[in-house]
Amino acid sequence: MKKSAILFLFIIVSFGSQAQQDNWYFSFSMGGSWPSGTFSQTNMADNKSGYAQKGFSLLIDATYPLNDHFGLKGLTLINTNTIDNNEMEKMLINRVPSTISAGDASKFSFTTNPWMWNSVVAGPVYTLNLGRLYWDLQLLGGLNVTYLPEQKLQYNDTSVKWYYSDKNTTSTDLSWGILGGTALRFPISERINFKVGVNYYLSSAHIEYQQTRVSQEAESVLTEHLGSGSTLIPIRMVTGTLGFVYYLN
Repeated sequence: MKKSAILFLFIIVSFGSQAQQDNWYFSFSMGGSWPSGTFSQTNMADNKSGYAQKGFSLLIDATYPLNDHFGLKGLTLINTNTIDNNEMEKMLINRVPSTISAGDASKFSFTTNPWMWNSVVAGPVYTLNLGRLYWDLQLLGGLNVTYLPEQKLQYNDTSVKWYYSDKNTTSTDLSWGILGGTALRFPISERINFKVGVNYYLSSAHIEYQQTRVSQEAESVLTEHLGSGSTLIPIRMVTGTLGFVYYLN
C-alpha cells in the first residue's frame, strides 16, 4: 500500500509541474469506513457475506479545475476492514465436508487477516462556490486491487493420523471500482482548505478456496482434495474522512 501511495504522489508532482499552478490542488485525508450490504453480513447461508467490520480509509487526491465549476480528479483509496472472526470461523466449520469426522470443535484452529485494498480512480468533480466554503460532488471510476483475507481453518486431533484444512488459494484480486461522494472545503488560509468528505465505494472480490485432508501413513504423506469452491463478494462501503487541501499557487 505504501508503494501505491508513493507512486500516486509522484504522478501528482509530475503532472503538477506541467499544469497551470493557479488551478492545481491536491488533498490528503483519512477517517473511518463502514461496510454495507452483504459485505457486512455474517449469514452462513449466503456465500456473498463479507464478514467485514468498521475499518480505516486513507485518501490522496489531486484536482485540476477546467473552469469555475468542473474539474478532473485522480484519487488513490487505501482501505482496511477487520473481520468478524467468530462468525467466519462458524461458517468455515459449517462447510466442513461430511466425510470428515471432526468430533471435538475445540480442536479447530482459525486464522485470518483483515480485508485490505488499494484503488486508483479518476473522473469529473463539480464544485459550488458558496462564499465561505466550497461544495464538491464527484463520480470516479478505475481499478481496484484487493488483498484477500488469508483465512484458514484447520482441524488437528492427536488421536488420528491426519489433519483437515480449509484455506484460500488466492491472495489478490483485480476488479473495477466506482466511488461517488461529496465534500465540503473550508478555507483556513490563502493556500490551505480544511476538508470534510463522505464517499460511497463499490467494487467486488473473487475468492477461491480448497479443502484438503493430509494423512500420515508410515513414512509417506497422502494429500486428499476433498472439495473446492469460489465466490464473488460485493464490496460496498461508506467512508467518512477529514483532511486538508493544498493549492500549489
